[in-house]
Amino acid sequence: MRAEERWRALGWRHAVWDLVRYFCALARSRAQQSKFVEDLRQQASMTVGREPTVAIPREDVTLFISYLEAREAQLTAALGHLRDEKEALELCKRNRWKVETTTTQSHDHYQSSKALIAAVSNIASRVVSRRGVTVEANPQRRCVWLERSQLHVTARNLDGAIPGLTNPRVIWEIKEYWGKTSGGSKMSDAVYECNLVGRELREYEERSGVQVEHVVFVDGREQWHARKSDLSRFVDLLNQGLIDALFVGKEVETDWEKYLGDILDRAELGGNR
Repeated sequence: MRAEERWRALGWRHAVWDLVRYFCALARSRAQQSKFVEDLRQQASMTVGREPTVAIPREDVTLFISYLEAREAQLTAALGHLRDEKEALELCKRNRWKVETTTTQSHDHYQSSKALIAAVSNIASRVVSRRGVTVEANPQRRCVWLERSQLHVTARNLDGAIPGLTNPRVIWEIKEYWGKTSGGSKMSDAVYECNLVGRELREYEERSGVQVEHVVFVDGREQWHARKSDLSRFVDLLNQGLIDALFVGKEVETDWEKYLGDILDRAELGGNR
């Protein structure tokens, strides 16, 4: 899934994204969300608690309301791309990719596969091998950039980097959740983690002039369907520009290989095809 250019062109610091974030903060009450939108529509103003009412520029209100409509369509499309664990494992089986398992201390908890990690990593390895480029598909430490006298270290370990963990040009995070439960706070944590990595990376790009592609993968039909508000936030991060590409479910099968190849070609990484 790629961002709609209309929203990406606003820039990641535009005020409309703060309105979107506040709207998301009201997610537990549809009535409060509806009132917030209606107040903006009718009065171009908002208030929080007992604080004074603040006027919001009418053009920002118009953008915000238009965005909510576009966002809903993108969410519907994303939900349609999600796979269940069986489908994800079948892809790995067809390609003879080794799949590891996430183990937990309690055997009462579901021991889920790392099918999405296997697919992302193997496809990335195939793409880079054609170009004579390296890939770090199982990072054990953080990414570090030191270019043009500017230093940046990621806040956490990521899930992949090309060509390596020092001055990478492509990085990715993978959020796959299988099982039959209704998800939970781990889904919100996933949004927070990608938000943090993306925001800090954009700030580093502004300081250094270096460009890094930040990619996120999500999958797990049952759990993401139960946490649609969190999946919507990933759509927001994409359109805001805090992540550059969002691959949902089966898009790893259809789009990841070409996308990565195009990125590496534009970055002039590798010479073989």
